[in-house]
Amino acid sequence: MTMTPTAPVSPRHKPVRSTTLERLRLTRQADLDVTGLPQPLQLGEGFRRLLDAIDVPVELDDLIVGRIREEVPDAAGEAELQQIVAAWNGRPVPPWMLDGGHECFAWERLLRLGLTGLEAEARQRLTAAREAAEPQAVQDFLAGAERVYQAFQRYAERYARAAARAGLPEAAQACRAASQGPPGTFHQALQLVWLVGHVYCTMTCANPTLTFGRLDLLLAPFYRKDLRAGRLSRQQAGDLIADFYLKNELILGRGEHQMSGGSEHDTGWIRNLTYDAPQYVVLGGRRPAGVPSFDAVTQLFLERIEPSNENPVIVLRYHRELSARLWATACGKMATNASMMVYNDECVIPAMEACGIPSADAVTYTLHGCNWPDIPGVQRALDYPMPVLPALVREALLDLEGELDTIEPLYASFTARFAAQADDICARFRQSRGTWDDKAPGPLRVDDCFLDGPVQTGRSWSLGGVRYANIVCALIALATAADSVAAVEELVVRQRRVPLHELQAALQDDFAGHEPLRHLCLQAPKFGQDDDRADVHARRLLQITQHQLDLASRPGTPDQVIVFRSLETDMRHIPFGRQVGATPDGRRAGEPLSENTSPYPGSCRRGLTAMLCSVASLPLQRICSGALNVRLNPTLVTGPDGQKRLEGLLRAFFDMGGLQAQLSIVDTDELHRAQANPEGHRDLMVRITGYSAVFVDMAPQAQKEIFRREEMSQA
Repeated sequence: MTMTPTAPVSPRHKPVRSTTLERLRLTRQADLDVTGLPQPLQLGEGFRRLLDAIDVPVELDDLIVGRIREEVPDAAGEAELQQIVAAWNGRPVPPWMLDGGHECFAWERLLRLGLTGLEAEARQRLTAAREAAEPQAVQDFLAGAERVYQAFQRYAERYARAAARAGLPEAAQACRAASQGPPGTFHQALQLVWLVGHVYCTMTCANPTLTFGRLDLLLAPFYRKDLRAGRLSRQQAGDLIADFYLKNELILGRGEHQMSGGSEHDTGWIRNLTYDAPQYVVLGGRRPAGVPSFDAVTQLFLERIEPSNENPVIVLRYHRELSARLWATACGKMATNASMMVYNDECVIPAMEACGIPSADAVTYTLHGCNWPDIPGVQRALDYPMPVLPALVREALLDLEGELDTIEPLYASFTARFAAQADDICARFRQSRGTWDDKAPGPLRVDDCFLDGPVQTGRSWSLGGVRYANIVCALIALATAADSVAAVEELVVRQRRVPLHELQAALQDDFAGHEPLRHLCLQAPKFGQDDDRADVHARRLLQITQHQLDLASRPGTPDQVIVFRSLETDMRHIPFGRQVGATPDGRRAGEPLSENTSPYPGSCRRGLTAMLCSVASLPLQRICSGALNVRLNPTLVTGPDGQKRLEGLLRAFFDMGGLQAQLSIVDTDELHRAQANPEGHRDLMVRITGYSAVFVDMAPQAQKEIFRREEMSQA
């Protein structure tokens, strides 16, 4: 059997069928070798065998090392790949590898203790468990964790030798430090973070979507110490950051997974565990108490963003004291369509506190996945309920009888329906929580070894082994719900142009035979126009949902449930829309709903400023996350004047209370040109929700969704 290794090129130029076949083959052999062991020992021993055997490639231009071989399999290699995946029931990893990613590790703990310190903690805890005759399952859990740490150390030492052979003494020293203790320099710290993240993302689970935490804050002490000692310059630190960014870019495959649905341009998860998974770097934000400024490192991370890269996604945490220099640098990168998003500390921190997170932990927040919130290293969400607000509005409206003199009966019916869902969400979580002690310690995952809690308690995060086990409640399609209530109030209550029964019949008929009425619905006030006739309903719906979630979660009581609130659909506004009948805003049955925090496409007829005012008017200080997708014509932000315009618009938006923004700087004409000439537009990226995609690698139906987003060409 012959293989054709691919060169370490940008993902957008990789062959679509590029495959980490060596990983698959070695993991399958490890799987056979550990058959019959308890799952934690399968993971620990199998992981060690994989990391002991897999190649440790080094390129002469590496500053930090850590790559994975990719190949385009021939017919025999393809048959082997399919056979391995079939043995794992269609999964790209064996049954004892259970990680699902979508999280932020306890990176501060890793940098403080190093791999050897984490191993020592696991060994001490295992010794205590044996002396106390704790259940064998707990001992196996801890023994498996100890072997995971050993596997990482041995892998780091192997990379140290490979880097030395390649003539890279600094990289070799950084890897050797990772294998022997906590890092002592900026280079060593960043190398350790990458080795752990690289292995996790490329060898452990499909779609890892790992957040590297607040790297500027984490690395600032190393940076300051190295500068004082004269062993690192600002330029050298920036070069290391640029190489770290590049390493994140190189591990991707081709395609886009959420909307494309397996197009001809999709590498897929079985070929590359990271094929379309964004990794996140969080920058800026308010400082924890007693922490000195880290702005100098933030500036370096921002300066070294390469706008043409898809990965990693940069999350900038905005606050009112953010320096003008940092803000200008960030907006300059966004104006060139960099893979970035901005979150507002003035919303997220109080939202976390309102959910029951103490202030000292709330200020540490990060984001993972497609705009899902984290308290890094000490929190994991165990449930993701998604109440579909327009469906509840529609059901509430159809159940009303008689004439509608005020909008209050509709709100009362909606409130009752949402309250029932909120009660059920929290009741199910409490019921599950009551079984954790009986099920502990639970299966071991690699991420259990890099969170704060599971090893110390001898219990997986999946059974409450971290400080905060919680729910993330995603509130689906607020704008469609608000537009629907606004249309009812305007047409049925205020103007009395449409009897309630006629509107109900039109919705049940999907507007068939009711086209004039549908036209009235489409012309009714819409969220996103800075029109209080619609915006007031978006605010009220959001206030109702928050109040009912508060009642259901019982804050301050012994059985409190921590519920993070998110205005987040990801791309689920499309499949959810297929399940929701016609709505009073004029939307037909099956059509997409509004996405994330954005107004419905076509609603923003008064420009960008009006749209931002509508969104900022929401009570977002109770919302932990949620995406605002904005597609801007490049002429709006081009040149010094354009960048200043962007700086002012976004700063005003966040100072008014806006939660988040992510920009696609591309006009409709360029999207059409890219469709006609894909090879000439391989660097054209668009924001999906919490990640970016190469537009020409998206399937036609996915590209259509990008066209649906309104192009803002005037402020």
